[in-house]
Amino acid sequence: MQRKIAIGLVSILLITCGAYSGANADTVLFPVLVISPAGGVVTVVSVTNSGPYSGYLLYSYSIKKDDYGNGCFRAPDIVRNDYVPDIVSFDASGLLGGGNALFNDTDSYGGSFSLPPYGGEPYRGYLLVSNSNAAGGRVDVGAFNSLGGEAIIMDIISGSAWGYKAINDRASEDFSFNSAANEPAGLVNVVDPGQSVRFTFFDLASWTTKFFVTPIGDNMYSYGRISTIMLRSSNISPGINGREGDIYNFSLPVYVNCTAAVKLTDLMDSTSIAALYYKGGWGRIGVEHGHDSAIIYKLEYTFASPYVPSGASNNNGVLISDVDSW
Repeated sequence: MQRKIAIGLVSILLITCGAYSGANADTVLFPVLVISPAGGVVTVVSVTNSGPYSGYLLYSYSIKKDDYGNGCFRAPDIVRNDYVPDIVSFDASGLLGGGNALFNDTDSYGGSFSLPPYGGEPYRGYLLVSNSNAAGGRVDVGAFNSLGGEAIIMDIISGSAWGYKAINDRASEDFSFNSAANEPAGLVNVVDPGQSVRFTFFDLASWTTKFFVTPIGDNMYSYGRISTIMLRSSNISPGINGREGDIYNFSLPVYVNCTAAVKLTDLMDSTSIAALYYKGGWGRIGVEHGHDSAIIYKLEYTFASPYVPSGASNNNGVLISDVDSW
């Protein structure tokens, strides 16, 4: 009851003070959603709110089938009750708990948070969460960091999982997410056009390495952004490095529209794949000039490595960033 009374009072105050301008609202981005109900892959999202707040949150999903070049479509918006201080956790696929609040949460949110099943097909995307009114219009709460959160992507059949923190662009309290290179006080844990960052990879024979790429920029609510990614070797030329000082030169850029999970081997040529198949190596992953900056995570996993017990799985997710070191 106290929760409901608090929402009513806050809503009255915001209306009285003219805060329902719709011009700005604190917004967070969950850049990677992976959903495969039939395959047991789910994304559990947790949203936290430390206040101020508007009484409601708008959940806006942009999703697509698992490919590189096609764009996303925006699912119907979801508006749910909000509280402060609060946390709500839910499975975006709806497989766990029917998409309702998890972990014995007794607050009344007004319905499920999950996407429609869309025929049970696997898909991926991203999620924007923003302060809003009951109709889904953004509300300026006068704070740039009221919202936060985390997400975990789980293969509930194999037991594999990896996670990340939600992204809050404090320089622009709307649906735009820009890097510091394009906007003062913008995001720093991104890869900008013309930039490349080091990464390592295990043997290709038993490990799968993918790059989860979400281009960022203005108004990600209305349309997905576009980036082109490519591998570069230690000397910044197109290619990749092996383990014994060997360098393989090739240029195989991949065009990413909205979001995608790009296989490392789709960025390599047949010669480098054959040479590094049982060894692995290292290199640089970069965003090419002409398109948007991108948030990139490296995911690597195995079900058959000689270093993993039979029948077990192992996986790891790493944010690609040069903030700490080149």
